[in-house]
Amino acid sequence: MKKSILYKSYAAGLVSALALSLLSCGSTSSIAKGVEPSIRRANGARQGVYYSLFVRSFADSNGDGIGDFNGITAKLDYLNDGDDSTTTDLGITGIWLLPIYPSQSYHGYDVDDYYAVNPEYGTMEDFERLLQECKKRGISVILDMTCNHSSRFTEWFQAGRDPADPHHKWYRWIKGDDPRYNLNAKALGHTIWHEDKKYTGNYCSGLFDFNMPDFNLDSPEVRAEFKKIMKFWMDKGVDGFRYDAAIHVYNSAKTEPGTNSTEKAVQWWKEITDYNKSLNPECYNVGEVWENNTIRSQYLAGLGSDFHFDMGTRIIDTLRYNDDGNNTFANGMQADYSRMAKSNPEYIDAPFLSNHDQPRAAGLLRGNAEMCKAAASLYMFTEGIPFVYYGEEIGMRSGTDDLTKRTPMLWNESNAEGKPKDKLQTTWAADSDCRYNLKTIPVSVQEKDSESLLQHYKKIIRVKTAHPALYAGKFTAVGTGSDKVSSWQMKSEEETAFVMTNISGEAVTVEVPKDYQGFKVAFKSEVAETVITGDEASISAITIPAYSTVILSNKEF
Repeated sequence: MKKSILYKSYAAGLVSALALSLLSCGSTSSIAKGVEPSIRRANGARQGVYYSLFVRSFADSNGDGIGDFNGITAKLDYLNDGDDSTTTDLGITGIWLLPIYPSQSYHGYDVDDYYAVNPEYGTMEDFERLLQECKKRGISVILDMTCNHSSRFTEWFQAGRDPADPHHKWYRWIKGDDPRYNLNAKALGHTIWHEDKKYTGNYCSGLFDFNMPDFNLDSPEVRAEFKKIMKFWMDKGVDGFRYDAAIHVYNSAKTEPGTNSTEKAVQWWKEITDYNKSLNPECYNVGEVWENNTIRSQYLAGLGSDFHFDMGTRIIDTLRYNDDGNNTFANGMQADYSRMAKSNPEYIDAPFLSNHDQPRAAGLLRGNAEMCKAAASLYMFTEGIPFVYYGEEIGMRSGTDDLTKRTPMLWNESNAEGKPKDKLQTTWAADSDCRYNLKTIPVSVQEKDSESLLQHYKKIIRVKTAHPALYAGKFTAVGTGSDKVSSWQMKSEEETAFVMTNISGEAVTVEVPKDYQGFKVAFKSEVAETVITGDEASISAITIPAYSTVILSNKEF
């Protein structure tokens, strides 16, 4: 197998001169070498593949070093150019924008104003233009939304510090002598109750930080306000929301003793998502419930979709140990899906490798490009809507500090003066935070390499969005008898597919289970080196190259 280049070698100076045009990171050809065009059949905000995008780090249109809406618009053709006959774009069908609101922090999760955009990212008109351009390309857009807390600088909180003000009830305030609460209670490593120095004796909960006071979602006025906020953005064309800290809205550390925190949280999420669906039945709502599957599944009754935390860890462990004995990964996933279906038969899973709060997957896989490809295939071809964290497709790495996980997207190499050749590359982050990507190969170089990780992502995203079994199907673990191959069935009303991924560094030959021997090959991540035994009417065995994937299907698309 040809080894793809993901990181720069210390030996020869790799790739000296690959220039880009000002507003494009793509080649002049509309067909990327090694990537086949396909017709996208996944449709709407509730199907397909999303791209998780931190605006500050993605693309900078005005030269201030900070990413902005116009920068994203300029790079949209990298994500999806709206033309199924081309293969130079990644092929994603949706974008999740991390917080875009005015904020005191670089990350934006402490929102100052829920009805405005961060001026560092541009104007509301710039944002609306971005939405319009996304619609032209068939890209859905969902926004990050924090219903658990705001910043201390909202008009609501500033007014509500006064116990006599109506907004006081919008947040979780208690009196210091209230025996029901422990003022020394801690969560997430710090004290959650914070005294107001002006109105002494009054304490407000801030589960995440003193500067992030928690909303009181028992307040009818707060619930009504959030519905207004949802409508405001959906009226502009937003297709849904990713709800931050969804598990914490009724965290037991800040609620009255005896409160059924999970039940109340699920009721709240059902109320707000039902409201959103009343505005747009096809909107997509997904929640961050950072817990094990047993707890996470309970929230599906309200949210309808939540992120599959711990899937990425399972995938990385499977690959690092080169062992999937008893088809462990697939059987574990099936058990998860079974619990999820009991909570909500219409659930939509949201698989991912890593996100903005976690160390990047490529770093955990020690920069091994082939392992990164296998990891991508393992989560891409499970149920639901996969989320690709920006830069994941080129193998960006990070440390454990949050800033290192959110560094600038690497569009091109730097020139002799150390400045990015791509004029849209952001430069806001400190060099010390960017050090993990000193050897990461940028987009412009990977686009020229048919074996690169980037080209692999283009392939698997196209396969995911072209096959109904993969974008709309349900998962059943089906083993091959090999402890080096993770395999399962995906089945929709239109199609049945059988997915096999070699999780080891050596080629593996497996017998195809009888139920799938009449299927045809729908995808081979390594075309030349995959060996098929049998004829088109009956494939009896397949030799799967190291870290590669083969998919069989009973239909041709």
